[in-house]
Amino acid sequence: MPSFDLRHIMAAKYTESSSGITYDTPVSVGDAMSANLELKFAEGRLYAESALAEYMKKATGGTISLATKYIPDAAQQLLYQAAEKERTLTGSKKVTGLKFSKTSSGQYVGVSFYAPDMIDGVEKYTCVFVGKALFGPPSYSYQTLGDSLSFSTPTTTGEFLADKNGDLIETAVCDSEDDAKSWCSLVFGVSVS
Repeated sequence: MPSFDLRHIMAAKYTESSSGITYDTPVSVGDAMSANLELKFAEGRLYAESALAEYMKKATGGTISLATKYIPDAAQQLLYQAAEKERTLTGSKKVTGLKFSKTSSGQYVGVSFYAPDMIDGVEKYTCVFVGKALFGPPSYSYQTLGDSLSFSTPTTTGEFLADKNGDLIETAVCDSEDDAKSWCSLVFGVSVS
C-alpha cells in the first residue's frame, strides 16, 4: 500500500452491535507526518500430480503506522486508553499528564486521513479510511544535545482487521481539500454542513 504525505488524521472509537457499526465523535491524532499501510494475506497452494494446481490469496488484515508531530492527550486516551494523572508540584501548582499501566489496553478505532495527489496532471486528494484498528502505545526516542539539533516525534503502530461487514480499507479521490475533509468525517457518520 502507499505511503502518504498526509493530512488530517482522525480517529474514533469503533463499536459494533446487532444494528451495525457506529463510531464516537472523531478526534485529531496530531499534526500528520506520515502514514504507512501494509495488507497481510493468507495464501493457500494445492499441488496435484507434482505441480501447482490451485493458488489462493486473500487479504486478512494489515498493519498501519502513523507518525505525527505530537499525539494530543485526547487521542492517547482514545487509542491506548491512557488515564489522566494529576500531580501537585511545590506549592499548589498542579500538572496533569497521562499514565499507562499494565491494565492499559487499546480499543478498536476507525482512522481516516487524506493526502494531496497528482492524478493525470490534476491535483486531487486521495482519502483513506481504516474501519477497525487496534494500536499500541507510541514509541519515543530521546537524546542529549549533540553537534546538531534533532526532533523527537512519536510513531504509533497498530493492526487493522476486517470490520463486521468484512471491510478492511476504503478509499476515495476528491477534487478539493474541503471535499476530502468532509469525506474523512462522513466515514465516521458525522454530517458536515
